[in-house]
Amino acid sequence: MWKISLILLLLCEIVPIQAQSSDELYKKLDSTYGKLSTFQAEVKQTNQFAQIKQTITYTGKIWFSGGRMVISFDKPSFQRLQIGNSQVELYDRASNTLFRTAMLPEFGKMNPVDILRHYWTKSKVQVLKTEKGLATVKLIPNKDPMISSMTAVMNIKTGLVNSLSYEDSASNKVTYAFSGIRLDQPIKADVWSYSYPKGTQVLEQ
Repeated sequence: MWKISLILLLLCEIVPIQAQSSDELYKKLDSTYGKLSTFQAEVKQTNQFAQIKQTITYTGKIWFSGGRMVISFDKPSFQRLQIGNSQVELYDRASNTLFRTAMLPEFGKMNPVDILRHYWTKSKVQVLKTEKGLATVKLIPNKDPMISSMTAVMNIKTGLVNSLSYEDSASNKVTYAFSGIRLDQPIKADVWSYSYPKGTQVLEQ
């Protein structure tokens, strides 16, 4: 009899996690990221190019606060992405080239999690699985010209996103994995400024 009681007890502990709906997960996600003042983390970005069957992984750090964000990669080569003041700048040290373009207004702050929040309410959302306190969620955007699907793994209790993937219609995929997440802690002022080397080629679009 004690074995049956133990099984029932375990089931009672598991059911609340499995019962998480997409609406409940979105409320937790929106609550967590909507009230943040700052976000800092280690980030690994993996780009998978389907047509040429090539995968490139970059590692670095990400910071965002208010309407601005910086991602600085140090491996396999230095690249720096900065978004703010309605502008996107991507610097590539190997070619000493700065790409500059206007930010799409519909993406607001444009950090990866904000894009997830933006698409969540405009997509068919499916909770693929919940285990060990994590929920895996898949989004199929409604007739979007850029993104065919998104997949996120988030902490059910905290609402924090551990990983996030975007896939386009050509099956190219970008995945972000976050670790060492720090919330609402001061960000050093020099994170937001960068002096481009002399002779940097600037390409504007």
